[in-house]
Order: sequence, then structure tokens, then C-alpha cells
Amino acid sequence: MKPRDWLSRFEGRRERLAADLASLVGLESPSEDAACVTSLALWIRDRLRERGVAAETRPCPGRGDALVAGAGNGAGGVLILGHLDTVWARGTLDEFPYRVEGDRASGPGVFDMKAGIAVTMDVMAELAKERAGDATLLLVPDEEIGSGASRALTLELAGRHRSVLVVEPSLDGAAKVARKGHGLLRLRFRGRAAHAGLDPDRGVSALTELARCVLFLESLADRARETTVAATVAKSGDKTNVIPEYGELSVDVRVWSVEEAHRVEQAVRGYRPADSRVVMEVEGGVDRPPLESTPHSLALYDRARSVAAELGFELGAARVGGASDGNFTAAAGIPTLDGLGPIGGNAHARGEFVSLADLPRRAALLAALVAGA
Repeated sequence: MKPRDWLSRFEGRRERLAADLASLVGLESPSEDAACVTSLALWIRDRLRERGVAAETRPCPGRGDALVAGAGNGAGGVLILGHLDTVWARGTLDEFPYRVEGDRASGPGVFDMKAGIAVTMDVMAELAKERAGDATLLLVPDEEIGSGASRALTLELAGRHRSVLVVEPSLDGAAKVARKGHGLLRLRFRGRAAHAGLDPDRGVSALTELARCVLFLESLADRARETTVAATVAKSGDKTNVIPEYGELSVDVRVWSVEEAHRVEQAVRGYRPADSRVVMEVEGGVDRPPLESTPHSLALYDRARSVAAELGFELGAARVGGASDGNFTAAAGIPTLDGLGPIGGNAHARGEFVSLADLPRRAALLAALVAGA
């Protein structure tokens, strides 16, 4: 089936795509609520089974269930990757309900990434019906909070496939051919408490050392390499008349290369407090390696761009600072193309929206890529 044929097929399913999207947004799935995320996985599983797609859930302890589905032989073909969870707290729908105004659908998680799920559900059903291509769908429950519980499953399934297509939101319509690696480090400082007025010299301030460390961290950023190192959350002390004994600092790191990740992480771990009486501990690290462009991944993009041209739209290429589970699969050496979800905007913010007209186009692009793999 040619790309234009797929487009005609999905244009005829606009109402079902829109209905699925409304249902998906209506099933709130905050990352921290495993029961809600699992309920969404079960709903998708049941809808896919009704449409002739083999589907099941897989437990990701502590974070709810992942959704795994297959069309064709599955393994050996394409892994379609996405996530069930959103950044929105349970109850957000009460004040930010799903709404359609013209071509725009808005609501919590509609863009990141329930529109991508709606598209993929329909694609999997049509691929199974037409017996066109081999694809496995994986939707994990914890991408927005680091994918700690699902990373092993993602890498296990990705290792059985030739390529990975990530249905995260597009950036102004562009696919994402590179993503920064991301790390979160937590620094803990321990000094000694003392009365701030009666005996300040006996105290060892964890807060003072924390402040020095923040200035050190700023020096690790590299504008030329677009490496960012940002102290984001700091806590120290709880009484105004006590030299603070404890301090805690969270540090966000974003890098384009593995080498930069190693440089920054080693520098942080090598930091020595100016006051030798302060003990500092470091937890975490760069847990999402960069999604770096490779000849194989760029060839995948070139094919997607060619298919998009046949469908009548231009598929640009973007390099972005945010990370996704595609970072894991790319770092494992599997050709990965990210950002194939529908056009929209305001991810993670009030007013988050998606273009309903773009859903059939993105479905046709995804189906044509899988069928031609």
C-alpha cells in the first residue's frame, strides 16, 4: 500500500481517532499514580484486542503496567515506542478539561503524548488487519520520571528489532534526530549544628558549603558545547537561630555527547568542600545518554522525510534538549527516529494542545514506515 493509500484510510477514521484521543485524555495517568497508569494500559489493551491486535500488559514494579502489543511477527521489525504517564496530577481535568475548538484539542497530556497513543492504536489495528509489516508497540508507565522501572523492558524489546520509531510529540512538525543526554545528581552536605548566636564558631555550615558548590557547578557549563549544569532545588536548615547541619542540592545536567556527560559527572564527584569538616555525598548521574545522530538513524530520517513528501508535507529535522526513552535505544546502537507524534504545543503547560487534522497524516507516516521496513 502506498503512503497516499494509507492517508486515505486514516482520513476516513478521523472520528475514531478523535474519539480515542478524548477517551485517552479522560483517563488521567500521572506518573506517580501507578493505579491510574495501569488502568490506562488496560483500557488500551482491551481496545486493541477488540480491533484484532494481540496486546498484553507487563508489570513495572512500583510504577504500574506497561502496554505491549504486536502486529505481524513483531520481533525483527519496528519497535514503536511511547509512554502512558503524564506530568499532570490526578484531578487536573476538573479545572483543565478536554476541549475541542476548531482544529485544536486541548487538555492535560493531549500533546505529550496521548495524541501519539491515539495515532498508534489505529496504526496497529490497520497493520494487523492488512498484515502489513512487523511491529511491536511498547508504552511505558514512567517515562516522565526517568523510566527507572521500565528501562530494562525497553532495551530488551528494542534489542529484538531493526529500528525504533518514537511517537513522542513532534517539534513544530519536525522529527527529532538528536536529543541531549540528561542527568539528575543529588548532593548531600553534612556539617555540624550549633547555636547561631551563642556558639557560632562551633558550627559547621552545610548551607555555606552548598552555596560554594552552586558556584562551582555553574563553572562546569560549556556554552560552546551547549552543556548546561543547573542547580535546581536546594534545601538547608529549618530554624533561624541554628547553624544548619544538613543541606541537599539537586542538579540538572544536559549534554550532547557521552564525553561531556563523563566530564561533568567526574567533576561533580571530584568536588571537595572548601571546609574539610563538611562531608559531601553524591547520588545519581547522567542516566539518559544522548541520542546522537548516526548514519543509520539519519538514513531512517531520510526515508521518513521521503514518505512525508509523498503525503504532502515537509518533515523537518530537529535537535532538542529534552530526553526520551529513544535516548536509551539509540545509545544501544539501534537506529532510532524520535518525534513522530502529531503537531501541537505547550507541552507540560496550561493550554497544551494538538492539531486534530494532523492525526491522520501522522498515522499514515507511521504505517507507511512500518509497512516498508
